[in-house]
Amino acid sequence: MASISELTSISSLVLRQQEVLPHPSLLPQLRRKEKQRKKNLKNLMVTWALVFLTKPL
Repeated sequence: MASISELTSISSLVLRQQEVLPHPSLLPQLRRKEKQRKKNLKNLMVTWALVFLTKPL
């Protein structure tokens, strides 16, 4: 009978083998989406900073 640590290591190996990688043709599109997501986050942070800096205490 296998121990728990052996089963855990076996299951982690199986999970690692099942990781899905994007097709190389999709990489530019994914990079663009990531760049847009970061830009949106930056815009949101600037907006909130302006709101709180201009708000009277």
